[in-house]
Amino acid sequence: MLSSGKGPSLCLGVGEKRAGAPFDSDLNFLLSMCRPRHLNAYAKVPTVSLYKTNENKAFVDWGSSALASYKRSKADRALIRDYKLLLFDQGARGKLDHGLHLTDVLTQYLRSIHRHLMDEVNKSQVLAAESIPIHYCITVPQSWTLPTRELILRCYVEAGIILTTPALNMTVITEAEAAATYCREKCEEFESLKDGEIFMICDAGGLTSNVTVFRVDDGLGVRQFVRMSSSHVENCGSVLLDRRFRELILSKIQGLDLEAKPNRQKAFETLLEGFREIKSQFDGNSRDEVKHLSVPMGLDVKDLEPAPVWLEDEYMALRGQELCEVVFDPVIERVQELIYTQLAVHPVCAGLFMVGGFGANKYLLHKLQMMADKSQLESKRSSTATNGEFANGAGGSRGVIEKVIMVQKAELAVARGAVIYGLKSASQHTKAFL
Repeated sequence: MLSSGKGPSLCLGVGEKRAGAPFDSDLNFLLSMCRPRHLNAYAKVPTVSLYKTNENKAFVDWGSSALASYKRSKADRALIRDYKLLLFDQGARGKLDHGLHLTDVLTQYLRSIHRHLMDEVNKSQVLAAESIPIHYCITVPQSWTLPTRELILRCYVEAGIILTTPALNMTVITEAEAAATYCREKCEEFESLKDGEIFMICDAGGLTSNVTVFRVDDGLGVRQFVRMSSSHVENCGSVLLDRRFRELILSKIQGLDLEAKPNRQKAFETLLEGFREIKSQFDGNSRDEVKHLSVPMGLDVKDLEPAPVWLEDEYMALRGQELCEVVFDPVIERVQELIYTQLAVHPVCAGLFMVGGFGANKYLLHKLQMMADKSQLESKRSSTATNGEFANGAGGSRGVIEKVIMVQKAELAVARGAVIYGLKSASQHTKAFL
């Protein structure tokens, strides 16, 4: 973010699929900081790096380009992914596979995306990026410890993004605070919250999900919020949906040797790519529907004996109920448990705001709305019960959610909120030197 307000604003964060996003002061996109050479302005760059596996362990590529390159040729190459999960486990921060080190991989990834950012800024500015004062806003998970945050900042120094830590041109904000900032500034539903009321941010991403509780604070005459508590779970998000879907498809083609022919594995991966569309359109009505996936010829499903019952004119027919029970519901139940954990401490939630990539899923919204409706019904029963049957006991209310809000462009709420926060921080630093 520019302290002068006359240039690009940059938000950086390491996540499953979050890399960086620049905005102008009006919060409009200046450019897509997602996949290089990708035309979708709202795509996110996957946090993956490609290395050679020979003695020098040379870095090859990053992001979407790394995925495409690895798909073309896997010989003497290693694809390193899921950095973020390793940062939650202090015991897993040493060597990665193939003798690579986590901090080295993180530093190289940050250096690569920053170089790409500067190239894009140069294309859109009259002045060179090196001559423009840029203020960076770094987003980190709430559950990261202070040593973990310090480790990440050292990676930014090693990558040449900042000179030292702490740095005056860098602001660190938690992902939950960034999302709450965006909701406060851009969501109409937030305006109806009253001073002292509790709201939750449900950040459901690719591999992790977090629920953070905030209290509205209007005490200083300006709407603020105070963090109360949070809960976090790993291996819970849209990536896990992909993994469960993969296992479901493998069970349906059991007996088919994918390694028997070179093209079968590629055809299988092509089949799995069809889940992307199913996942994006899956909603509350999908349970009663049948979804169809085109089966590539190279998969040779006609070799299966007996003929599979799911095969319909070169399509794989998948019942919505099966997709709910096997793929979606087990993941969503874990998100719901995070919410119930917070409701146990803060039993009245005035608003549950959904953000993150998985937070944009319509079926998740449907399930959380059902959860909210149930909580309101149980709360009414509890308030009218005279014999204590429903009050804080078996079958009693587990707390109440007054409304559920899917934030517009939920997958970008953290980045956009960080930019809003960072712009104000940059302005404060500017004023401090005047």
